[in-house]
Amino acid sequence: MALTDANKERIKARLAKAIGHLNAVHRMVDEKKYCIDVLNQLKAVQAALDRSSEEILRQHLETCVVDAIQKQDSKRVVEELMQVFRQSPVLYETDEQPSAPDFLAKQSGCCKNQN
Repeated sequence: MALTDANKERIKARLAKAIGHLNAVHRMVDEKKYCIDVLNQLKAVQAALDRSSEEILRQHLETCVVDAIQKQDSKRVVEELMQVFRQSPVLYETDEQPSAPDFLAKQSGCCKNQN
């Protein structure tokens, strides 16, 4: 089963939001904006894409996977999902924040907000 009409519109709206954020990133880079501001905008793009992926995955699990299991075709859909997750750089997020490298603590005033 492909995407439903209702899900299609929600996913398209999420993707439009990601496109808008990505266009903003492109402008910010062109305008040589402050690095952290660009990185924050990139995180917004990634978050919008992640939410789109989650929506598609949810529908797939609720429709295609359930249908395949009922038809005794679970091996195929499990393998499809495993292939998707193998391509994912991170399967889960941690609450742990990475610490700054030691050399950064010794620097002062190296990068000032250029807004």
